[in-house]
Amino acid sequence: MERWFSRITMFWMLFLGEVQSQDWTKCSTGCTCDGNKMSVTCNGLKNVPNDIQKDAKELRLEYNSLSKLSPTAFHSLTSLTLLSLDGNELQTLPAGVFDHLVNLDKLYLRQNQLKSLPSKIFDSLTKLTLLRLENNKLQSLPHGVFDKLTELKTLYLRSNQLRRVPEGIFDSLSSLSTVRLDNNDWDCTSCDILYLSQWIRGNGEKIKTSNAGYTDPDGVTCQGTMESVNKITKENTFQAGCPTTTQQMATSPASTTTTETMTVREKQTKPRMKIFQEELFSKASIFFCQVIFTQHVSLVVIHILAEIPLLHIVCVVRKP
Repeated sequence: MERWFSRITMFWMLFLGEVQSQDWTKCSTGCTCDGNKMSVTCNGLKNVPNDIQKDAKELRLEYNSLSKLSPTAFHSLTSLTLLSLDGNELQTLPAGVFDHLVNLDKLYLRQNQLKSLPSKIFDSLTKLTLLRLENNKLQSLPHGVFDKLTELKTLYLRSNQLRRVPEGIFDSLSSLSTVRLDNNDWDCTSCDILYLSQWIRGNGEKIKTSNAGYTDPDGVTCQGTMESVNKITKENTFQAGCPTTTQQMATSPASTTTTETMTVREKQTKPRMKIFQEELFSKASIFFCQVIFTQHVSLVVIHILAEIPLLHIVCVVRKP
């Protein structure tokens, strides 16, 4: 009897402990909780609390003093649909930090100090519809970093230090309707800019330059000039030597790239050489014909000479 009583007591203790862990009347230090919205908002923190309600739907950690995140900081919060880390001091994101947030719909990372992103940092966020990365210090983006975000509708990359994007980086974003790319250091002297330029020309209605949704692809301009990125083509003066695709250039060794560029330039000079040869033969033909007629050579001889393959001479004349 005592054994059964002890088991029942243990059961109730465990049950009550679980209820208490989900009690929205008790909130983490430095945080406020809204049980109706299942939302947690924290201020004045240097680290992410480890006792946040596990069934929380929204976690707002904006404008704290977070300079780094534990790789497992959000692993127990699998119900989150919104996570805001705006206005912190994050310089990097640990690989796998978002791996368990499979229900996340909105992710805010703006106004941090991010210089780069891990290559697969967003791979688990297959339900994400909004991603804000503006006002950071991103200098580059990894290949395929957005490949799994097929539900993403809004992407903000404005006000970073991006000079180029990898070829094909936006190709998997089949649901994308809004993207902001303005106020970056787009390098229009590099062949790598050709993918972005072509993508903007084909998706101009998605390029926004204001929160009101004003569409203007020309808001994305080249570094140091006001020229629009979408006007840069391979035919431009400083793009004439680019390979057929920027992917070839990105995946080939430097020596191969140089060889490809030289080959392109050689092909471009061949028409000029051909024209020069034709002009030379034309002038030689006229001179040869004049000599023949000066010497009163018969038309029979002229026709015989015209049939010689090495000369390629055609004279259309009248007998004087």
